[in-house]
Amino acid sequence: MRSPTTSERLAGDLAGGLRLELDLTPKPGLVDREDCGSHPDLTYERMDRSVALAGECLARLAASLSAGEPVARQVALGLEGEREMHRRFETNTHKGAIFLGGLLLSARERRPGTDLARLRPVVAEVARDVLAGRVLPRSHGQAARGRFGVGGVVGEALSGMPSLFDVALPAARLALDRGFDPETAAFAMMAGLMQVVEDTTALHRCGTAGLARLRADGRELQRLVLAGVDPRPALRELNEAYRVIGLTMGGVADLLAMALGIAVHLGWIPAP
Repeated sequence: MRSPTTSERLAGDLAGGLRLELDLTPKPGLVDREDCGSHPDLTYERMDRSVALAGECLARLAASLSAGEPVARQVALGLEGEREMHRRFETNTHKGAIFLGGLLLSARERRPGTDLARLRPVVAEVARDVLAGRVLPRSHGQAARGRFGVGGVVGEALSGMPSLFDVALPAARLALDRGFDPETAAFAMMAGLMQVVEDTTALHRCGTAGLARLRADGRELQRLVLAGVDPRPALRELNEAYRVIGLTMGGVADLLAMALGIAVHLGWIPAP
């Protein structure tokens, strides 16, 4: 039995990051083990099945990369995975995670000797190749990018995922170095991402006021975590407030999952 390739190992760890993100509880406005957040159309069980499907898609992308297939093949596999996700769940659940995960896998394969935490410029390079000449389908995210003048997940990708490499991973490293457990480090990552991600789901749902709310709540969550205060009671209160106004943060969730997957791959936190 052959050993898994580097890309295949990373794909498995990114899938593990999706699992860790889903199970992280509580998360304001997002599906977790306690409730569906601001997503009445979703359940933990449905998201659990979506995590499995996204993991299968990432594994197929990794196999294609390891086989030396062209970028066009990985793009086709990613789009096929997105279509299957929508067919099964009638929503995009982990569509953003497939896109971001595919970029990370391609960057890793393109520069195998590069320190994973320093892959940002390679991710940007891959994103330019993947998106070159491609007309993006109409979506709530695309509409929000145009209406509010933000980059969203596309801008994040073309910039090399700065929210992940420059915010989430350093936040995890700081929390772990201070002796906090992996779950607290995950909350620290979420706090950092809430403050910087141009979350088009928040903008679509609640406009600029919703994004400003994420920023402020992320700062307060960061303060609690670094002060050693259990953030769960405050997060539950936020979840109730977000549910009332319909606020959520899908972009934060996708980037958090990818950051958790990289943290697993680096051996910073245990795999689920």
